[in-house]
Amino acid sequence: MKTANPVRFLAAAVAVAATLTACGGETSGTHTAGTAGDQAAPQRIAALSPDVAETVAALGAGERLVLIPDTQTHPSLTNHPEVMRAVGSTIAAHGPADPERILAADPDIAIVTPRHEGETDTSALLADSAVRMVTLPNTWQGVEEMLTDITTIGEAIGSSQQATELASSIRDGMTAIRPVPTPSRSVLILSNQAGRPMVNAGKGFTQDLVARAGGRNAADDAGLSRTGFADPEQVVRARPDAILLVDMLGLGRESFAPILANPAVRQLPAVRDDRILVLDAKHSQALGLQSTVDGLRQIRAWLADTGDRRWPAVPPVAVMSQ
Repeated sequence: MKTANPVRFLAAAVAVAATLTACGGETSGTHTAGTAGDQAAPQRIAALSPDVAETVAALGAGERLVLIPDTQTHPSLTNHPEVMRAVGSTIAAHGPADPERILAADPDIAIVTPRHEGETDTSALLADSAVRMVTLPNTWQGVEEMLTDITTIGEAIGSSQQATELASSIRDGMTAIRPVPTPSRSVLILSNQAGRPMVNAGKGFTQDLVARAGGRNAADDAGLSRTGFADPEQVVRARPDAILLVDMLGLGRESFAPILANPAVRQLPAVRDDRILVLDAKHSQALGLQSTVDGLRQIRAWLADTGDRRWPAVPPVAVMSQ
């Protein structure tokens, strides 16, 4: 099995797999099976989203995976590399799901995260097949959504007890980490899933972690409501106290150089004083599951450490082209 080209990892965080709806055998939310007496636990599972694949593996059912996104052998995106490498078939982690590829894996069940509108052609084909579809009730945009999806997946694959234990462990771990006392620090979140820096705005899992650590999303201060490619003007306008770099590609801080090296951005105290933290996806995205507890711990410690220093007010600066 080939490892995906890193530049194609956009779907790993934003649009990994298309939603498959209107399926004759589709279920969603808590109306999933696997624990009911009239349905045996599925033995061949197609995970059409990275977060689904990671959850199935975390629940101890990795050997039942027959199809996963092609991103899931990348070390930045999985806690179960050996399990993922052992899966015999992959599906592209971007664009519409390929129904023929799904059917070729001969799954009993296919589970997807509803990030995109349903692909009617795919749904129509699968509706005539024996594959049971489960569409998750949300898009993993916070810890509570992640815990709900863990439970849903556990019910669907016959691993409810394991799901309850995993969700409880994550919840307990998160609860034990208290946020940094006020005043909160503004944190600009940049990610590199598209091969170039993107500002993370609006609702999202990493934003939830930052809030739980005692920070706030600086994109809100800049009036940004949707994630998009970063430009120096946006970063300067956000005037962040600190910058969190979410490394989806395993390329490190250097992959954010196009924005951090801008002369105006370099003048920001957050960059000048190196108030920058780099986290990989499995510590800062929902697909990391239990690893996100450590991610929250790292963000909290980082904010506490930088908060112990004197943080001068961020002065307005003129935006300059690189």
